[in-house]
Amino acid sequence: MPSASPHILLLAPGAKMALARALARAAEARGGRLTAREADPVAPAAGCCHHTVSGAPIDDADAAASLLDWCRREGVDLVVPSRHGDLPALASAREAFFSAGIALAISEPDCIRICLDKRNTWRWLSAHGLPVPAQTTVGEWPDSPLRDHLPLIAKSPTGSGSRQLVRVTEPAALAMLPADWILQTPAPGREYTVNVYVDRHGRSVCEIPHARLMVGDGEVIRARTERIPVLMTLARRIAEGLPGARGPLNIQMFHDDRSGRTTVIEINPRFGGGYPLVDEAGGTFAEWLISEYIE
Repeated sequence: MPSASPHILLLAPGAKMALARALARAAEARGGRLTAREADPVAPAAGCCHHTVSGAPIDDADAAASLLDWCRREGVDLVVPSRHGDLPALASAREAFFSAGIALAISEPDCIRICLDKRNTWRWLSAHGLPVPAQTTVGEWPDSPLRDHLPLIAKSPTGSGSRQLVRVTEPAALAMLPADWILQTPAPGREYTVNVYVDRHGRSVCEIPHARLMVGDGEVIRARTERIPVLMTLARRIAEGLPGARGPLNIQMFHDDRSGRTTVIEINPRFGGGYPLVDEAGGTFAEWLISEYIE
């Protein structure tokens, strides 16, 4: 039975005020409400929700099980994560939530494993013939084909945003980095994010690119949507090829207009900071989640 007044739970919204507003509007239109679960009592986005409860990160199976019990008691219909660190435990508990009649806006575990570790992402993209930068690790660099190709981009294999990213211009800088960090050749062109919505049957129903014009701490601050068919087609191919991709994804790419070259950098299986642009452009993912999983 569809819920007459849906109760949506947004996890760790932080400063994602526009995402919170979009979810709140979608819930209000159906007589429902949006609750934020946030560890920070003064998180800006919490003020855009109808209610706020305190909650620690969902970083293990026990925390996911505790959240499931709370959702049952509070009559939550849909849980929307927005934090990278919550995704592995929630993906593992995905079937338990759905069996309890609570939808999770998250992809299946195989997809999460591919996306959250950049080494897995690169391997999967390469195996499927998709355009990626050349890559090695700090530990393997001395014997790799990239030894003579400085500068390189160094990043944590499990980091998010640009908080763990270093431009390496001299070999001496590598001595300061962990051996498992990945090294990639710089991608030419402008950086884009393509936000994708994948329905419950694994079909990509919307791909909206935006140019990342200004970025701070890994999150986009200023951007512009652009209709670039080659990026949209590539994003659709990735989204529909990923095993168990569902709901919101954002795919980071570089595209060079002069050469026509496109390079895929990473895949984030969640709502990104640029989602408000997508919502304004007609990609109303919040509405679609409620329609698909509650109604």
